[in-house]
Amino acid sequence: MSGSIQKASQEVAELLLAGEIKSREELWKAKVQASERNGVVGVVKNSQILRRIPEERRGEFAELLRIRPMRTVSGVNVIAVMTKGECPGRCVYCPRGEGAPKSYTGREPAAMRAIQNNYDPFKQVVSRVKQLEEIGHRVSKCELIIMGGTFNSMPKEYQEWFVKRCFDAMNGFDSDSLEEAQKANETAERRVVGLTVETRPDWAGEREVDELLRYGTTRVELGVQTLDEEVYKKVNRGHGLKEVVEATRVCKDSLLKVLYHMMPGLFSNKERDVGYFKTIFEDERFKPDMLKIYPCLVVEGTELYEMWRRGEFKPYSVEEAADVIAEVMKNIPRYVRVMRVQRDIPSYLIVDGVKKSNLRQIVERKLAEEGVRCNCIRCREIGYRIMKEGIEPELESVRLNRIDYDASGGKEIFLSFDEMKHDALVGFLRLRILSEKTHRKELEGAAGVRELHVYGEMLPVGEKRVREFQHMGFGEKLLEEAERIAREEFNCRKLAVISGVGVREYYFKLGYRRDGVYVSKELG
Repeated sequence: MSGSIQKASQEVAELLLAGEIKSREELWKAKVQASERNGVVGVVKNSQILRRIPEERRGEFAELLRIRPMRTVSGVNVIAVMTKGECPGRCVYCPRGEGAPKSYTGREPAAMRAIQNNYDPFKQVVSRVKQLEEIGHRVSKCELIIMGGTFNSMPKEYQEWFVKRCFDAMNGFDSDSLEEAQKANETAERRVVGLTVETRPDWAGEREVDELLRYGTTRVELGVQTLDEEVYKKVNRGHGLKEVVEATRVCKDSLLKVLYHMMPGLFSNKERDVGYFKTIFEDERFKPDMLKIYPCLVVEGTELYEMWRRGEFKPYSVEEAADVIAEVMKNIPRYVRVMRVQRDIPSYLIVDGVKKSNLRQIVERKLAEEGVRCNCIRCREIGYRIMKEGIEPELESVRLNRIDYDASGGKEIFLSFDEMKHDALVGFLRLRILSEKTHRKELEGAAGVRELHVYGEMLPVGEKRVREFQHMGFGEKLLEEAERIAREEFNCRKLAVISGVGVREYYFKLGYRRDGVYVSKELG
């Protein structure tokens, strides 16, 4: 950091410490003035100011100095870690950047961080934690996402080492085994509350899922892309709908959350794509919990690029993609979360397709013009609504609601606490009554909780603050209702929960105990 930047940062830090800056507007004005006085080109960054504040007082200014406040509004920091691995697939649309795993260009933020750290999982996690803390985020609860190639097609030794090193980085020290690292993380200062793995439907059978569960996985992201068997053949996908259906069921019957990656515009048209999404949420064989919607893009170096050059393929324009996604979002069930719309590929690498980076905002504007709201979980989260719309939630208007639906041979019960005045989601629980094909021995005679989440501004574990909903007992109430339903309505003798390693202590306090890869409680 140059001397002029240091001086400007110090001046603003001193104003903060003296209590002379109370709002973002006052902060911006102080930054501009200090930068001009000290000859700084541009304006000093919040992260530079935060470094000039004594560590013991940084928490006071974290909210004001946070660069991206939306990042933790759902309650958890996300840390993406990339493997240097291969994928058994040979899909025509997949990019392969120099030094990057298949399906990535090497220019995505997570890929660049991985390359800078030579794909070392420990260094990637440490680097990301440091980055988050420097911009004011409290990194006490994290979800790890393992990306790159098809992780569980890689050698078992590599998989286990990779996951262990992620836990070691969160714990701040090395353990002798994965099990020891997980045990240490149960009470660590920085806890892994969720572990996500990206994979293919043909790599999510019972054997593969059992390994993922052993690693502490709580969510699986399946590259589904389309529901058209002919398109699967055309793009050399290497599997069909049979594998999608089976992977979805196996994951749900193992209590994993299921996310589908979908690719509108992949040798399709608007009407067909809207129809695929309609099928996904009407056909009980599918019904994922979450979606990532990535319109098909043409990137140089892929077989799809050659098809595009020959005039055999044309991707959606921004307008076409927005039309499809807006139509999809009009009918998204309330139990689904649309995690992302559009990939992180830099626009200069996109030869044809959606180049604008704000596709989700374009879709939201289109919906607003029609007077329609998206009802997905993300758009209703209470923290998101407070941050984006400035709503003032009323605790007395919070009610318990329930949605029942059939899925993958079993029954799903989506319990939620909603603030009814603003239709804001406070928290929810996914209860599964398992199919007859469930293969996990721990789940015999059990119902299962696949997800429990209470939303709001992220709180360090144990801290309690006014207006923040995570520690107001909604989680316990949702769990009590799930126990009642499992016992009284379905005669289940126990309730099993797929718990993130760093959340096990929460369940232990509520009378749950370790039960294989789960925690469970006898219902009596």
